Amino acid sequence: MENFAFLDFFFSMHTITESVSLQSGVRVAPAFNENILPQGCTRGEEGGEMKKSIWMLVFAILWTGGCDLVEESAEPGTIIWEYTFPDGAPNIADVPALYNGTIYATTAGSGCWLYAINSEDGTQIWCFHIESATWIGRPVVGEDGTIYVVADKLYAINPDGTEKWEREPEKGYVFTGEIALDRHGTIYAALEDHLNPVLPQIIAVAPDGTLKWAITYGDLTTHNGFLEIGPDGTLFLFAESGHAIYAFTASTGDTSWIYEMEDCVSGPAALDENGVIYVGLFNKAKLIALNGDGILLWERNFGAAPGSPVIAPDGTIYTKLLNDSIVALNPADGTVIWKEKIYEFDTAEFRTIVVDADGNVYIHGADSYGAQGYTDFIYALDRNGELLWKIPDKFSEWPPLIDSHNTLYVQTPSGITAIQAEAGPANSPWPRPYHDTRNTSHY
Repeated sequence: MENFAFLDFFFSMHTITESVSLQSGVRVAPAFNENILPQGCTRGEEGGEMKKSIWMLVFAILWTGGCDLVEESAEPGTIIWEYTFPDGAPNIADVPALYNGTIYATTAGSGCWLYAINSEDGTQIWCFHIESATWIGRPVVGEDGTIYVVADKLYAINPDGTEKWEREPEKGYVFTGEIALDRHGTIYAALEDHLNPVLPQIIAVAPDGTLKWAITYGDLTTHNGFLEIGPDGTLFLFAESGHAIYAFTASTGDTSWIYEMEDCVSGPAALDENGVIYVGLFNKAKLIALNGDGILLWERNFGAAPGSPVIAPDGTIYTKLLNDSIVALNPADGTVIWKEKIYEFDTAEFRTIVVDADGNVYIHGADSYGAQGYTDFIYALDRNGELLWKIPDKFSEWPPLIDSHNTLYVQTPSGITAIQAEAGPANSPWPRPYHDTRNTSHY
């Protein structure tokens, strides 16, 4: 009984300590307005309770002599937990990120928000509100835990949910939502102006928010697409219109080469360890491979537009087709290894495919269409294209996340669902759109 009394005393003192820390306002970002918080969204308190829970778990393990408190893993395809955003932020805006056990997701509904969610149990840790924005892009996470997100400005957010810095676009420009992060912490962001005839722009920003360089490129018909960084540090821009791929020297912004393709890309590209670029072309319905100098290696026609390709641990290229199929390709020459029809309807989103450590593929699709719209599924296929399982739900069309605990995190229109996966994250050159769970778009 004396031991239990000691634990009660410890937890009561720890609770008091947490309370004082939270009341100090350390976690509240500048200009934060408590009155505009959506119902169910608080800042700081969840973090305090989570820290307390961790201490309780540590003492419980010590008290029980270190017995195994971890539950046996669920069967693959089993839903582990579900999280729903507060009422004031109903719509997930872009691809979430995952780093150090925290999921970062952006929403656009009643204002624009960045949420931090505990990946272990789906509890909310904190949320950050951007009052002045009407839209928000995907979060990108640095190695130090800083979260970068673009909306009306480029924001850097500390891991505790407080604002680090913000940067406004140059006059006449707006951010497009596309950013990439290199191994040195430099942020590359795309800008343009849909209302005025200006050349599109790319800026490079240092980790402290200072501008390193800014360039314009293309012509008045060019619109920014996807920014990615190759293994040698080359910065690529895959234009959604303007029909070209641009390669830039990342340190200066100088143009290295331009590949004219007379088509728009259908989604982000995949890059391998040799600098080979695999990218889908929408109108011509084909996948092309370029070397690091912009020379065409091969192309493969499908009859339906391919989506964002990913690369499996054994080098196989997987891509989703607009009609109803997923296809596996030999990276050497683009020959088809297998092609499987896995769903009846497609919702025209090309960035829904990821691959795990065993070469299994997870993909979004729809099997039927009725009065309530599409019946959506998450499908799991093995490396040979055989269906392992599928789960029906109203899933969003963004690529899932996979962590080292073999958990698959899938976005719904209003939240996140955690599902037991077949394996952990793939050790491959490009296992998902935007390369990794931090969304860096950097090899």
